[in-house]
Amino acid sequence: MPMRVLEEKDIPYEVHNHEHKQYTAEDVAEDLGIPVAQVIKAMIIQRSDRQFVLVAVPGDRRLSLKKVGAALDDKNVKLAAERDVQRVTGFQVGAVSVTGFRRDDVPAYVDRHVLDLERVIISAGRPDAGLALSPDALMQALEGAELGDFCEDA
Repeated sequence: MPMRVLEEKDIPYEVHNHEHKQYTAEDVAEDLGIPVAQVIKAMIIQRSDRQFVLVAVPGDRRLSLKKVGAALDDKNVKLAAERDVQRVTGFQVGAVSVTGFRRDDVPAYVDRHVLDLERVIISAGRPDAGLALSPDALMQALEGAELGDFCEDA
């Protein structure tokens, strides 16, 4: 599904198969021999109105729910429950891609640090592969995504 979205938008990418199924940014980075920062974590956040948003952050950073809440003007945001992540995205936790969701009403937010990276790896929607592309291509894939500061200070 994520690959189809990229192909429909004519966005270049490379498939990187993992040696073993990987469910964390650290394990993906180790498997591929790349810095963990380049592995993009797709975090599904639930708003207090029960709507969901995607926040994409570099793998070496921690999401700040406080900063996400401030950006969404909602102090009661939380990480979505595992069952909601699967229901909304169609992907299992640990293999959530930033594109190709089951539902198309999930707005995207991208941490500004992603743009500092040379290449990024996003999940292919399965734990055995990642997709490499440029940060600009990622922003193109997430049409209308809002850039901001969504990570805890390093």
